[in-house]
Amino acid sequence: MKHHITHRAGTAFLCAATSVIITGCSSDSTGAGAKSTSSATGSKHPFDTMTPEQIYEQAREATKSTTSVRFTGKATSDGRQVKVDLAMDVHGSCNGTMDNSLGTVAIIKKSSLVYVKAGEDYWRATFSRGMTTEQTEEMVGHFTGRWIKPPKRMSETFGRLCDGFDNLLGGLAPVSDGDSVREADATVGGRPVAVLTERTTPETATVYIAKEGKPYLLRGTVAGGDEPVDLIFTDHGKPVDTTPPPPDQILDPTTLR
Repeated sequence: MKHHITHRAGTAFLCAATSVIITGCSSDSTGAGAKSTSSATGSKHPFDTMTPEQIYEQAREATKSTTSVRFTGKATSDGRQVKVDLAMDVHGSCNGTMDNSLGTVAIIKKSSLVYVKAGEDYWRATFSRGMTTEQTEEMVGHFTGRWIKPPKRMSETFGRLCDGFDNLLGGLAPVSDGDSVREADATVGGRPVAVLTERTTPETATVYIAKEGKPYLLRGTVAGGDEPVDLIFTDHGKPVDTTPPPPDQILDPTTLR
């Protein structure tokens, strides 16, 4: 697998997104609702006659065919951790949150239209660069707790949070190295999954692939190294809600001096 889904699509997405919301970008290999389950059901599953690489290829094709997905989880890179709960689609629309040491940033994006909302710690860190303390606190007071309709350049920066779908698809490279191993089946969110692992020094990458319905990737983890990842994938093909916030909750920064 060479961590194609888990590491490239997981870490690359989260850490690229983190560079947007941090003034600077932990995993639990047994968490997020996955638990072991017996595959001895008395009936054969198509996966039972496939190699791990062939199962992975099934997930690759299924994921490529979907139009949207929701990422939920966390990752660490360069010693910085970020949590995410973000639904996005192939058109670059998204809705959700990214959370780090400065707090939570919420985003709604449809086409080039972007709305963001964040807490005072985030805005204070943002405005403290290049402003006096008095100016910073004035801006923090305006922005905190309100949806912001950013100007073009800032919209483009925040819009990069919604590039994760492209990163996911870009991480789905063909595999043929034969290094992955199928472990005992498990469940993720109550759904039976095939579990594939690849062990390198010092990391173990694991993907959980749905055995019912389309063989979507439902979870991916990287554990044991300095950059743990744990992501849950849900809502495949579900339309992303891009309803704008109520007008009375939106601030247009261009109206400020």
